[in-house]
Amino acid sequence: MKKQRLLFVLILAFFAGITRGYAQCTPGPNSPAAGVPYTYSTTESGTNQQYDWYITKDVNILNAGNILAAGTMFTVDPATPYHNASTGVNNIIVTWTSSAIADGGPFYLVLRYSESNGTPSCTVENIRVTEIKPINTFLLALEGGMLNGGSYVATTGSNACAAGVIGATVTPGTPSTLLITYDKNSIYYVATASGVNGTWYPQIRVPALQTSQVYVSADWTADMTGAAGWKSFGVAASGATQDLLSSDPATASVAGTPILIRIVIDNVNWQTITDQPITLALDGFLPPTPINITTSKSDVTSATDCTPLAPFGRSAIFTINKRPVPTISPAELGLTNP
Repeated sequence: MKKQRLLFVLILAFFAGITRGYAQCTPGPNSPAAGVPYTYSTTESGTNQQYDWYITKDVNILNAGNILAAGTMFTVDPATPYHNASTGVNNIIVTWTSSAIADGGPFYLVLRYSESNGTPSCTVENIRVTEIKPINTFLLALEGGMLNGGSYVATTGSNACAAGVIGATVTPGTPSTLLITYDKNSIYYVATASGVNGTWYPQIRVPALQTSQVYVSADWTADMTGAAGWKSFGVAASGATQDLLSSDPATASVAGTPILIRIVIDNVNWQTITDQPITLALDGFLPPTPINITTSKSDVTSATDCTPLAPFGRSAIFTINKRPVPTISPAELGLTNP
């Protein structure tokens, strides 16, 4: 009797929150997110069963020369052997990589199945295929960061006092003048990467500063206490706006993994007599490397909209609070500060 064979595709929920009701981007076995294990299986009873699971991009499914090796586009759980009929089992656990997201597919997951037939005695086989189109569910969030209980946390309205005075020099003349020099401000932001398991490369855009202010450093760390592990974005010592791409990868997870970003500004002679909001913009890219800011996969619009977000589409404000402006009576020296 001819048997009807059916390939069932199941997902193992190894992660929390990913099975949300997406309208345009629902991750699942046939539209997988990066770094998430999915189980594909068959239910078939027989004698001397053999399961040969493999993946190809060739529409000629039997073209052995184009069967993909595990590693670049996907990895396979060793407990479910890949492309080995003698050791294969009735399921395979595949984790698609960010390279597969960048590729976009389609990929074809093939099951070549065989079993023994009783009368007449022979081996019979059949093939089933499921189509895989990986989707980009990489999501970023950005907020100012404030120290709370020993760790920096995302905080709306993040702010800090203006740095102290470190110099004051009088230039004698008619009239004499005063030039004040101010210390540095360190300001913090928390960027969170979610929706995928794997790595990503942060990119930030720092804004133009006020007259005489210059950037000293721009760094990030996965240590939310800020104690160690700082990696430099390589900011130039100027007050100009700059786009800075990290050469070091950060970690993303489906539930969300934060990094701490620190910007150090030398105020030099800028007085900060009004509040100064510093707006940092964030972008980020998935591997493979080298990152190409034009073609590499970046973050998407939202958890329910997987269209690509515009470059530097996330931003947050950290405010340097104004300093006091005391006066002396009678007449005080005029300032040459900007």
